[in-house]
Amino acid sequence: MTWQGGKRGREVGPISPFARLKPLASDRDDTEKSLNKLAQALTGLGKPMLLDVRLVTGNEVERVEHWEVKAGSKDAKVQRKESNKPDVILVMRPETWTQIAQGLLAPYDALLAGKLRVGGDFEMAKDITKHLTDPRATYVSPC
Repeated sequence: MTWQGGKRGREVGPISPFARLKPLASDRDDTEKSLNKLAQALTGLGKPMLLDVRLVTGNEVERVEHWEVKAGSKDAKVQRKESNKPDVILVMRPETWTQIAQGLLAPYDALLAGKLRVGGDFEMAKDITKHLTDPRATYVSPC
């Protein structure tokens, strides 16, 4: 309510310049299925890569679920295991991955908000993001 008794207009925060990904998953897809769709979407990138996706759950006692995603080539594959020498490491909560995979949250927004951590080859991570960006949106690099 305003001081005059009327309703306040909805406050809109700043609009992000960062593009979301083209949707890789639906709201019914589990983690493995969405990561398989990620691996398949990266086959067109043209260079093989190994991603270690770490999904962190819990508050007081954290549990980490490791997923190895082999992507960038025709033999794309996802396994539930820790990767030996990944090119890119992604660390986030499962709900963050779900939002990114469904195209609801831009990866760079998640990174800047502290919801996503990236390790390894950051240039490759940027290439992945650019490749997966929704074609209706303009890709903007954070740096």
